[in-house]
Amino acid sequence: MRAIVYLFLTLFLALSLPAPVTAETGELTVPINRSSPRDTYQSFLAATGRVEEGYADYVADKTTAKVHSLRRQIGRIRRLMDLSALPPSTRVKVGNAAVGYLYDILARLPPLDPASIPGTDTPAPAASRPDGDSAAAPSSWTIPGTDIQIAYVATGPHSGNYLFTAESIANFPEYYREVSANDVLNPRLYDSFHTEQMNATGPLISEDFVASLPAALKTSYFDTPAWKILAIIGIIFAVLVIALLWTLRAFRRARGEPPLRRYMRHLTVPAMVLVLLQGSKWFVAAQINPAGTFAASELMIATLVWYATVAWLAWLLIHFAVETVILSPRIPNDSYDANLLRLTARIVSFVSVGTILTIGADRVGIPALGLVAGLGVGGFAVALASQSTLENLFGGLSLFADRPFRIGDSILIGGQSATAERIGPRSSRLRARDGTLWTVPNADLARMHIVNYTQRDGCYLDLTLAVKDSSAPETIERLLVQVRALFEASDLIEKKEGWPRIYAVDVLPGQIRVRLQARVQTVDFHVFLAEQERILLSVLGMMRELGIELAAPVPLMQETAAGAR
Repeated sequence: MRAIVYLFLTLFLALSLPAPVTAETGELTVPINRSSPRDTYQSFLAATGRVEEGYADYVADKTTAKVHSLRRQIGRIRRLMDLSALPPSTRVKVGNAAVGYLYDILARLPPLDPASIPGTDTPAPAASRPDGDSAAAPSSWTIPGTDIQIAYVATGPHSGNYLFTAESIANFPEYYREVSANDVLNPRLYDSFHTEQMNATGPLISEDFVASLPAALKTSYFDTPAWKILAIIGIIFAVLVIALLWTLRAFRRARGEPPLRRYMRHLTVPAMVLVLLQGSKWFVAAQINPAGTFAASELMIATLVWYATVAWLAWLLIHFAVETVILSPRIPNDSYDANLLRLTARIVSFVSVGTILTIGADRVGIPALGLVAGLGVGGFAVALASQSTLENLFGGLSLFADRPFRIGDSILIGGQSATAERIGPRSSRLRARDGTLWTVPNADLARMHIVNYTQRDGCYLDLTLAVKDSSAPETIERLLVQVRALFEASDLIEKKEGWPRIYAVDVLPGQIRVRLQARVQTVDFHVFLAEQERILLSVLGMMRELGIELAAPVPLMQETAAGAR
């Protein structure tokens, strides 16, 4: 238990605590202005120049504070780009790579006179003005000699600003490859800032270590050096091995445990996976620092695994919470309420998992609304294909709502007596008197007439005696008096107006019928049978003392005719 508590505390701290506060480097912040193409263009050049200087200082003396400073500055530069078309999980990596690509592209283009770039003071033809504003700059501007555009954003969270367009950002890698062999026309500290981005590492990985690696490991694949790819694969393998060993251990120890302890042990598996993911994610991002296409793909996969694990954790947490409630002394483990809670937990779990996975899909670029619509259409098709399953599910909910019986109740169904053992989402299990186990679909069970013996508030005694009609009426009357006294003396027989009923009720050829009716105040059928046996034997003794004999059965045809009369 202590280990489980420590594990969850570790998970909470890893996921919720903010990053450590580091000392400020005192860098001067370059203003970011997006009011016009000129402002956006100049803000980009000024801010990336400052980042280049900061990176050179970081390489000379790697510290965590300088890393945070560089990240803040690059994050501000990303505000100059329209990244809205990208999945949220990859915007940072793709945006960072776009900054390096564009900086290297502009370094190989002739310097531009700022006056030649449209600004807020530059009048434009009415047709090109955003929203018809006569004083505004044109709706878009293309960097001379390229297809790179800065365009006005009319809607969304960045409306009213000029940003590098999403189409241009998508084409940056191709533009870079076309001009990377050209001479640098503008003064730069690095001929290729994109290459520096690919090779950049965190403070824990020294430049000497990277320099000592073989040339083959420094070769880039998918814009990431081979050694970084191998290191990330090694981390993934280590995470998988640790997670697998922990899973085997937890599931092995959970065998044979009560439901609550079993769910507690199962919960440690996704919790451990989340801790491992969080730790490896931090090390990969902060120290190895992959870039380009590989980094974007790695982030998408990590995001999918993260949300899938969170969905698994949510599923187990819901069931764990329900089992905790069932542990209450007022809710027996096999009771009707316990099964209702478990069925509710399954439904809530399915909804929660679906919601979490939908959010995760949206984070990696699968449109949530499209996914939900697709699930709706697919769900309709599945509903048609699994109509009987859904019918049984709703039949189970109907049984839980109406509660015609509880787990352990003795019932009469379809002319057969049985004991209810389980009510599941699709079917229920009943144990027949002969020991056989019935599995009845809930939809069929909900339509049947069910007699619940366990829920009765008493038992009904109904005996009919047929005595010979040769018995004198006075003798039969003495028998009735003695039987009434027998019933009055019993503590189990209910006495109220009109009850019990002991009367001679019918005369047929050769016999007189005496009917004994009473309510026995017990819900224990064995007690009822014992009382019925006592009364029956006592009445037979009275009849023998009075010389009254039982009559032979009346042929069925005569009995039917008498009944008709």
